[in-house]
Amino acid sequence: MELRNIQNTGSEYREAVRALYEEAFPEIERKPFSLMEELSGQGQMEILAVVENEEFLGLAINMMAGNTALLDYFAVSPDSRGGGIGSRSLQLLLERFRDKKYIFEIEMQDDSADNAEERKRRKAFYLRNGLKETGVFANVYGTDFELLTPDGELSYSEYTDILYAILGEEGVRLLNPRLLK
Repeated sequence: MELRNIQNTGSEYREAVRALYEEAFPEIERKPFSLMEELSGQGQMEILAVVENEEFLGLAINMMAGNTALLDYFAVSPDSRGGGIGSRSLQLLLERFRDKKYIFEIEMQDDSADNAEERKRRKAFYLRNGLKETGVFANVYGTDFELLTPDGELSYSEYTDILYAILGEEGVRLLNPRLLK
């Protein structure tokens, strides 16, 4: 299994990445794909296809600034779910960013949410695969998130710093991040 950047070695997977991105994430949470490609061309994002034996299995989209990366989007193709692809992909990502602060956003646990069980499974998946709770919670795009990192250490300002570095004042204003708790 490998991660291929669609801006260079994985360009043949661009449309598969885009289709999965549009299928897996609610419209309100999606950034324009063209913006992400532009930021990727500037080295501030990377759009990765998860590939094994030339078969497209999933996507990982990271924002990057300085010594910090944020996993913005991560999804496994519906046909590839349940076979350990997500765990193996996540291990590749953790290895890729082992020398950086790597931030993960997950929906906050909420037993009254329509997708409460999915949220529990998602958090358990990340914790099982080596991520740790930071105790930092933020509302972004009107959604409450819990922030995880491999070492469990993160301040709210470290989180917002990467958002400002990549998206600028106007982009952050659209996201409207707020510290919770």
